[in-house]
Amino acid sequence: MENYPAKSLGRPESIPAPPFWLDLLSPSEHLLCRISNGLKLHPRVQRACLSRHREPSCEDFNDYLFIQTSLLEPSRTNLFIKRDIKIILSREYLITVHKSRTSLPRLLPGSKASGFARTGTLFLTLLDSSIDRIVESFCSEEQLLLPLSTAHPSQKNTLWWRLRNFRAALFRDVNFLQEIAIAGDRFFCPDDKSLFDSIRAQTRLLSDVATRLLSRTCFPIEVSSMQTHERIS
Repeated sequence: MENYPAKSLGRPESIPAPPFWLDLLSPSEHLLCRISNGLKLHPRVQRACLSRHREPSCEDFNDYLFIQTSLLEPSRTNLFIKRDIKIILSREYLITVHKSRTSLPRLLPGSKASGFARTGTLFLTLLDSSIDRIVESFCSEEQLLLPLSTAHPSQKNTLWWRLRNFRAALFRDVNFLQEIAIAGDRFFCPDDKSLFDSIRAQTRLLSDVATRLLSRTCFPIEVSSMQTHERIS
């Protein structure tokens, strides 16, 4: 939903029958307040949806989970970018709040959100599609397929930092996925285990590839010199 008319969610009964997915692109405070009142969300959730949050978090509010994290997306200049996203997951609905101009349903090629009977499965499919896009982009990255020994030292140093940040983001995602699996166990069905395993496996694969590439790039000279000085002193 975007460019909301003034009375687009005027009455709680106008909300679609469960389960449903509501994808909000840069919603206003007024709109979030009306949605929160209709779904009886905690005031802290409403405030958090309007603020920036750097570290991933997962809070259990009994009837729903409130997740603050970021999706990794391909980037031509920096291997990946982070799309900050707030997620409200219950058995009746999935609400995603973000500031990107691209709606999240577009991350599900070949899949229709209306075909999902469980919000937990839809949520995991969204994460799985996101990591799929990163895998495809990373494996086709031309500069990573070229022999690193032919690269200019400054280019290798830049790539080292990009790979390091990429690996750190992957480690974060693997750990956070485990936290979601434990906190939100009641929102996922037994069949969702295969989706959890798929996301973990692809993320660990990318992490291993990034680690191997890091060993083939030059560690930044300026950082190396600084650490050497600290050891001597």
